[in-house]
Amino acid sequence: MNGSGDLLNAKLRDAAEFLKAGQKKEARRVLREALELDRNNVATWELLWRATYNVKEELHCLNRILAIDPNHISAKQRLAVLQSVSGGSTRQPVSRKKRRESVILLLLLGSLVSIVCVSVAGFALIRGGYLPFALPNLTATALADRNASCQALIDRAIQASGSFCGDTGSNRVCYGNTTIKAELVQDATQRFSERGDIIPVNGLSRLTASPLNLNGNEWGIAVFKLIANLPRSLPGETVTMVVFGAATLDNTSANSENLESFYFSSELGQIVCEKVPFDGLMISSPDGSGIRFMVNGSELTLMGSASIKAIKNGDMEVSVYKGSARIVSNGEEQYVGSGEKSRVQLGGEDGTESISAPSEPEPLDQSELDMACTMTGQYCSQSEITPISPEQAQSLIESEITSTPTITLTPSATVQATNTLLVLPTTTPSPRATVSPTRTLTRTPGPSPTITRTPTRTRTPTRTLTPTRTNTPSQTPSLTPSLTPTQTASLTPSLTPTQTASLTPSLTPTQTASLTPSPTFTFTPSPTFTFTPSPTNTPVGPGAPSCGAVSLSAITNPNTNELGMNITNNSGGPITINRLFAYWVKSPVSQKLDRVLLSGTLLWNTSDNDSPSDIPDEGNWINGANRTILNAETRNFVLRFQDDLQPTGYEVYIVFDIGCQVVGTK
Repeated sequence: MNGSGDLLNAKLRDAAEFLKAGQKKEARRVLREALELDRNNVATWELLWRATYNVKEELHCLNRILAIDPNHISAKQRLAVLQSVSGGSTRQPVSRKKRRESVILLLLLGSLVSIVCVSVAGFALIRGGYLPFALPNLTATALADRNASCQALIDRAIQASGSFCGDTGSNRVCYGNTTIKAELVQDATQRFSERGDIIPVNGLSRLTASPLNLNGNEWGIAVFKLIANLPRSLPGETVTMVVFGAATLDNTSANSENLESFYFSSELGQIVCEKVPFDGLMISSPDGSGIRFMVNGSELTLMGSASIKAIKNGDMEVSVYKGSARIVSNGEEQYVGSGEKSRVQLGGEDGTESISAPSEPEPLDQSELDMACTMTGQYCSQSEITPISPEQAQSLIESEITSTPTITLTPSATVQATNTLLVLPTTTPSPRATVSPTRTLTRTPGPSPTITRTPTRTRTPTRTLTPTRTNTPSQTPSLTPSLTPTQTASLTPSLTPTQTASLTPSLTPTQTASLTPSPTFTFTPSPTFTFTPSPTNTPVGPGAPSCGAVSLSAITNPNTNELGMNITNNSGGPITINRLFAYWVKSPVSQKLDRVLLSGTLLWNTSDNDSPSDIPDEGNWINGANRTILNAETRNFVLRFQDDLQPTGYEVYIVFDIGCQVVGTK
């Protein structure tokens, strides 16, 4: 627990420095991490109080401080001031003239508000079908034609996106339908300007989709394929995320190849078409897997299908159609089951920062169901949704996140052919995209060191010796037969002291000169030094004792150039990765360790050209990257290389701040 306190204090110091430098946004980010360690720490809420953007945020922080420490003098004084201002006790007397002017102004404003309210109510009744006539200049036939045109445009857009984006690979984004405006990173070389263009996610800085426009035949759609990063996700499994309509996404994932963090905003409901009640994004994950990322400063964990709409300085709504979700915002968490939604208030400098705790779940309304129906062909009514309570959602997510992948996953039989967009044809290794007997078999093995995604690539322990057999000392005698028989006879006795003299007279001066650079001394050290760790399986890492309460799963290949493993912490407190020591095969000769990730978060990207890698001695951890694993938590650890990996010949040593290590071999 002392380690947890030290980590918390370090984060509070960092937040204080950010605030001192006027960097509120960075301070809020660090403080959210601090709240995950301890939500009842007064100092954390005091710093958040200093980092607020408005009175509502300030009131929330003050109330949390007083809930923890009812005698907090500063918080009580400030809260009294805010209450006094809001209650009107400090108002100055108003003159009769000003009161008369105020009354007139109020009457005018009241009339204006009444007109607006009547208009809005009438429009709502029209859209809801309670009034037979929608727009005074449109006949019933014209309205029918408009709706038909809307439906035709939507169908074309979805079909085009499915056709153009069917081959989108992992951690890629595809230009699905016009119009998409994209800002790429500075060194990007690929284009993203036409339908069918596909680029890596980390090549995208900002993306803006166009709203539905019947006259221009436009409805912007972008399709993301993201690596599922929850512990039970199968290697290579992808999550589909679709951005559509008047929506903007800002990628804030730094150098990560996955979409780990982004800010998102959408517009209010469309009036053009009944089939598009709002703009936003849809997310769909395969059964038994899911994804976790930061959206507008809130942490979202999703297993299933959901939509998100986010209005600047308004609300971000997360609507769950299948499975369950967990939302963490402002130090508070909320679990949401299928058939429900939760809201988080947005504010801050640009109106997209989460500034409130998630609301209590509430049932989905018809607008959410209409959108899901339009985009997926499913969830057109509540009867098509299998409800899950928040308690069930919590149990499901916690069991998936905190436990190791030991159960057999069965492909869902509910995926229907009507899912024209979210179930796209794909060549990525996602077994649930095409339910077949062969993919079912890859999911059935229990946890054993030989688990791989493809049975033909099963690694056997005996093969770990293969890379070293080409350079073992057995090659040294092969140099001896290359000499003449007389030379062989003279070299053999030279190994004993009594026959040392026979070496000198048996060789002529010419032969002595040619034998001086003995191949024995040239080749013996090289294979012994380079390949001893792999064939002997002796610990050559940092040398720390083995962790009894921290376990490392079998090493797999999430991708052809990656080593993946799950770290499970049952030590009773948080642990932090301090050091990584890894042996890897230098094949091809250009091979290098490119980066290290923890649950998709980039920890190190210095690049190492030579094995063994010793981090941070050969390149520091990324400053601010979260290397902490909480108690009872399982996190995915990935080593990513430049080129495809060999079948075997890898050793990984991970050392933690509690003074022990876990070791994995492949």
